Amino acid sequence: MAIYFILLTDLKVGCCSNTTEVHLLRFWKARNVRKGGEIMSLDMLLIDENVSISLPLHYIDD
Repeated sequence: MAIYFILLTDLKVGCCSNTTEVHLLRFWKARNVRKGGEIMSLDMLLIDENVSISLPLHYIDD
């Protein structure tokens, strides 16, 4: 079996027969008091090539 992958930056909008499943997690949002209160956040994108479960989508208003 050949290893085949596409970078997320190479994905195009439109119809296709392939599905990509990713999970985006935000760990925290904080203000940097040393830089005038600018907002900092840490985001992590987890990609599972062998997805075995389906997680519900949760929408949170910022």
